Amino acid sequence: MESSVKSAGRVFAVLEFFEEHQRAASVVEVSQALNFPQSSTSALMRTMTAHGYLHYDSSRREYIPTARTAMLGHWLNPVLFQEGRLFNLMEELSAKTNETIMVGLRRGLSAQYIHVIQAKVPMRLHVKPGTLRPLARSGLGYALLSQHPEKDVRRFVKQLNALEPDPQRRIEIKDLLAQLAKVRVKGHAFSIDLVTPGAGVVAMTLPATLGAEQPLAICVAGLTDALIAQENEIAALLKRAIAFHLSE
Repeated sequence: MESSVKSAGRVFAVLEFFEEHQRAASVVEVSQALNFPQSSTSALMRTMTAHGYLHYDSSRREYIPTARTAMLGHWLNPVLFQEGRLFNLMEELSAKTNETIMVGLRRGLSAQYIHVIQAKVPMRLHVKPGTLRPLARSGLGYALLSQHPEKDVRRFVKQLNALEPDPQRRIEIKDLLAQLAKVRVKGHAFSIDLVTPGAGVVAMTLPATLGAEQPLAICVAGLTDALIAQENEIAALLKRAIAFHLSE
């Protein structure tokens, strides 16, 4: 049973590798990036190829996900993914800001980035898909929590504080509620040096009418100085781009 669970976990890791790098790759490259044994990585990728999830180019000795893999999960949020609307939104933001663009959601008591387009500038914030952030101490978390009623926020904080052994790190509900009130007034969350020193995000929730199973937020992430100088400009760009790509 343990080996089966381990193999399943490695399948997801391989898919997330391709999601991050968005290009073909060899077994050696994948095994080194994921710190997996080359022999078992090769066997795993051959199995994924046999089941139609990877394609193997024998002339280059490289693998790449197939269209079958690309279609996995599209049925969950058909409105968002139809004709690539969400991806087109992210691509536009990437092209216009050159910064890291991320979409995230609440995952239990954490916030999680589920899709990322890496920045194109030399000095950049690198975030992998699947990365978790503190729900009550991050720009993504602030944006997501701003969509919840106060009673839900209080419940989340109570659960988070119960899991925190250090009293100094427990969340002050009054401070959090004040922060969320600012997010609602401004229409976006702005955080710097909160999770990663020297970096931060401008985050905005996506329309609730699009059929997502839970609130989603999109973030532009970058270095602190750049974000401070461009906060309002980035927020305005987010608002325009969301309206253009995701309006009904």
